[in-house]
Amino acid sequence: MEKGGAGSAIVKSIVLVVLGALVILGVYMALTRTKKSPTEETYVSTVVDEFTTMNLEKNYPASSRKVVETFIRAMQVLYKEQYTTEQEDKIVANIAGLMDQELLDNNVFFEKDIKDDVDRKKKEDNTISNFEILQKREPDEYKTDGRWMCKVDAIYYMRMGTQGTVTVDYTFILRREEGSGNWKIYGWALKEENK
Repeated sequence: MEKGGAGSAIVKSIVLVVLGALVILGVYMALTRTKKSPTEETYVSTVVDEFTTMNLEKNYPASSRKVVETFIRAMQVLYKEQYTTEQEDKIVANIAGLMDQELLDNNVFFEKDIKDDVDRKKKEDNTISNFEILQKREPDEYKTDGRWMCKVDAIYYMRMGTQGTVTVDYTFILRREEGSGNWKIYGWALKEENK
């Protein structure tokens, strides 16, 4: 019987030593782990940051539908979010990067016009609450004057201040850029039912 009692005592001793080691290790880890200093700030990326840090040269939208989606989302941010003048300039410059060069050449005040439109919409408390790209797949391409083009239809759900929400249907015309092959917005228009 002594043999079983001694073996049990040895097992108990081993268990106690292991538990003691775990407690000591736990106390050591708690004392030495890195703690954030009270002055250290945690920065949370915002939707504004998404558009101010966008690099179209490296990450251009892969399809005509994505180009239109990126444009509408950028306008949604401009209408709704708070940002600095510098951030606004970066977002508007990225919007201009989605446009066809001919559109920009024919509208030398493009960036100013976008900013004026945004200021007007903000004063009227208008925002794009949601939007939808109507094509579920890539639109058909066609050639005009030797250049590939396509049309993308989209609906904006515009919140008009306290007056409620209206739907606005647009048709975006895109042209494939020579050289890069990227789709660029050549223009857009309200659909007939919105005029």
